[in-house]
Amino acid sequence: MVRPARSTAAAAILASSAFFLLISCAAPMKVSVVHVNSLRGQIWPAKQGELLRGGFSLLSSAVKDLGSRSEGRQLTIGVFNSLHGSAEAFFTEGRAVVDLMNAVGFDALVLGPRDFYFGQEALARLAEAADFPFLAANLRGPDGALPAFAKAYLYDEKSKTGLIGLAPRQLLAQNLEKDVRGLALADDLSAAKAAVAELKKLGAKRIGLFAGGVAWGAAEGSPAEAEALALLGVEGIDQFYLGSPSPDLPDGVFVSGGRAVLRQSGARFTNGYLAARTSFAPSPEGVEFEAVAVDSSRYQPDPALTVLLSSIEEAIAAAMGDVVANAAEDLNLEFDGECAMGNLVADVFRAHTGAEVFALNSGKIRRPLAAGPITRKDVYEVLPFGGNLVLTAMDGRQLLALLNKGCEFAGKPQLGRGFLQVSGLRFAWDPDGPPMAKVRPESVYVGGAPLELDRSYSVATEAYIFGGGDGYDIFAAEALPRLRFFDESILTVLEAALRSMGTVRRPTDGRIREL
Repeated sequence: MVRPARSTAAAAILASSAFFLLISCAAPMKVSVVHVNSLRGQIWPAKQGELLRGGFSLLSSAVKDLGSRSEGRQLTIGVFNSLHGSAEAFFTEGRAVVDLMNAVGFDALVLGPRDFYFGQEALARLAEAADFPFLAANLRGPDGALPAFAKAYLYDEKSKTGLIGLAPRQLLAQNLEKDVRGLALADDLSAAKAAVAELKKLGAKRIGLFAGGVAWGAAEGSPAEAEALALLGVEGIDQFYLGSPSPDLPDGVFVSGGRAVLRQSGARFTNGYLAARTSFAPSPEGVEFEAVAVDSSRYQPDPALTVLLSSIEEAIAAAMGDVVANAAEDLNLEFDGECAMGNLVADVFRAHTGAEVFALNSGKIRRPLAAGPITRKDVYEVLPFGGNLVLTAMDGRQLLALLNKGCEFAGKPQLGRGFLQVSGLRFAWDPDGPPMAKVRPESVYVGGAPLELDRSYSVATEAYIFGGGDGYDIFAAEALPRLRFFDESILTVLEAALRSMGTVRRPTDGRIREL
């Protein structure tokens, strides 16, 4: 049978279609990933001199700018600790943050420890409100499966790109038991392999993995290096987004074993002050990395967010502006010694628990109070991380060891802000004394009486310290009992106490003396 000849025009169209089909198969859509680490609920910009840094309006402009300079598809990812960390986030249980992330166009959020600070029920509500998935491929619920509020990965059908998120291993340890009850973390390697297999079935042509809790560049032969190298052994992942073991190391892209590794320092990429863009490329050597400062020297506020930001501000202004008390004078905050804020907070919490002694790490208190009205927002900013109180019993030797541990932090900011603010006792310490023996035993008085080494004392602290936070392992090492756990948030306790005071005065009384 003789077929009719095609017209020249038809033949040209078919040839052109075949050409573009070949091009599309040979060169998949270009993809860039914009990643914003540790937003910490920072809705408004922070002022630094004449410069404004961070905040969703400037961030939105930065994301749009990065997109305008990227070819093909752009995916925007929030990495760890986005939902909690500001008064606005606190008073809306994270909803204001999610609404703004929706408006900016985030495609996913990799869950971090602070994203659980409102509890799992609140997190589930936020997941329902979000236009993007919450990623934690290694998270498991009581039934051994992913909780309903979490997904293992983001898959972008248009670009055939998959992005896997791993929650950091410290997620459970850095949360109150009630907020992570029933949760567990599966093996990172197994979780990553399973996610890769599922993405391949969906047709993924390129895969990235976010594991900021794993550091790239740790000392040779260290457990941290072994952890990172083991993760890089997972087949099917094109590039890895890892953390840094030190803020002194540079950020950027590194090539290891034919894989692209992006390293970012958590100390620099925080509060939305920096955003980064990474490209996918046919070879790891071709991967591009760009970091931009999100500040007013580079960007103007995005007018598209004006209405939403105004509605958020209006909705919570009344709650945040409610005056709970008045400070008769300024209350100072120190991290290496006694201070008015430390004494105030410790006295309030000792009274609430009924303990003979109360001790709190200085770093829990984040700001002083100025003379004048104290609002609910002020109370939040004093204790932005929340927490709960725990009552235990310690003998005099254990109490002395606890005080000595606290004195080890003085003058050593690299260790953290673990110097203890106390109530119910007084003591003197020698900064030049030997390690774990700086407190003069004869100087310790509890309730006005000399410390008795063999006597048992009721001692209260915050759950973070009791659980070993800041290296306070004495509670676990000595198997000290948890006699009572107070369900009320320390924010609620402090606010109620200030309301009952009406007028707040400086309670500095020389309870800690430096020799």
